[in-house]
Amino acid sequence: MPEMLYLHNFTFFPGKWLVQPERAGFLKNQVVPFRITSKDGQRLFAWLIAPLGVYARNSDAFIQEKTGTDVEHTLASRLLRDDPEARLLIYFHGNSATLAQERRTIEYRSYSAGASEKMFVLAFDYRGFGISTGDPSESGLLNDAEAVVDWALNTCLIPPERIVLLGHSLGTAVVSGIAHRYATNLGIEFAGLILCAAFTNAGNAFSSYSIGGIVPVLAPVKVFPAFQAWFARRMVDTWRSDDRLATMARTCSRFKLVLVHAESDQTMPWHETESLFQSTLRAAKDASPNEDNLKSLEVVDLGEAGRQEVWQSNSRSISKTIAKHGGHNTSMTWSPVALTILQVFGLTADTA
Repeated sequence: MPEMLYLHNFTFFPGKWLVQPERAGFLKNQVVPFRITSKDGQRLFAWLIAPLGVYARNSDAFIQEKTGTDVEHTLASRLLRDDPEARLLIYFHGNSATLAQERRTIEYRSYSAGASEKMFVLAFDYRGFGISTGDPSESGLLNDAEAVVDWALNTCLIPPERIVLLGHSLGTAVVSGIAHRYATNLGIEFAGLILCAAFTNAGNAFSSYSIGGIVPVLAPVKVFPAFQAWFARRMVDTWRSDDRLATMARTCSRFKLVLVHAESDQTMPWHETESLFQSTLRAAKDASPNEDNLKSLEVVDLGEAGRQEVWQSNSRSISKTIAKHGGHNTSMTWSPVALTILQVFGLTADTA
């Protein structure tokens, strides 16, 4: 079952792209490949990506930098650490392949070359993916996420209010899980969570998921509710994003959640995001002293781009964007996601 959920052995042959990011279209030393060690000893492969604007101002220094320098001493790391206005987007990818899959490198470039010159990107492979050691599991991936976030907080010294967690597909469950862990165990709340093509929990994801948008993995299970319940009970990795987000919506003093999904997504149906939005919103109502505020959703017609619903109460906000187009993967490279990132970071006049 883990193989079906994580598809970590489907690497799509990234080859030298992992250790030579220039082959994926980046500039010399714009990307720093390095390792982060989890608390249970797994070695995770990661990229730190400098924004294009920062690179342009320091191009000579980037070009002359010795390749293979320890990450803490690289120019990219120093510029991130020393700039009090720098932001860090931590990217949690979906199942299969690696952080160097072509479509993912296109995403990193679109974010790091966007309207902001302050936004660095940190991407990594979970255990068992690419050249990261170990085998994937829910507890393992959450330990991986903790190691990466801890590196950002305690090695790069980036405060949580300048960190946004962005997850795609499986990555949305990892983001929900690690944000919940930091909020409940340490009282640490990040600038925002962006979940693209999310699902409520692993049981529902399995029932809805289609490989390549063509092969429905467990569609027949839906026809037999008893078997569906039996199957759900046997799942070890449950990935209850619905429960975790609901807890944060009730208890966090500062909670910013943005959900993005495409109606044309044939891999993970958009109604999963709709369910997640509604359950999180209901939980927010429990913590709202004014229930009428919950009923006052701002609905925005985006024309052919889709529609948006936004709820805000003091320092908490929950929003949902349902795009008409873009599918499961392509939408990650489109303008709505890039704009959402800028808005959540507060790098535009209007915020999400």
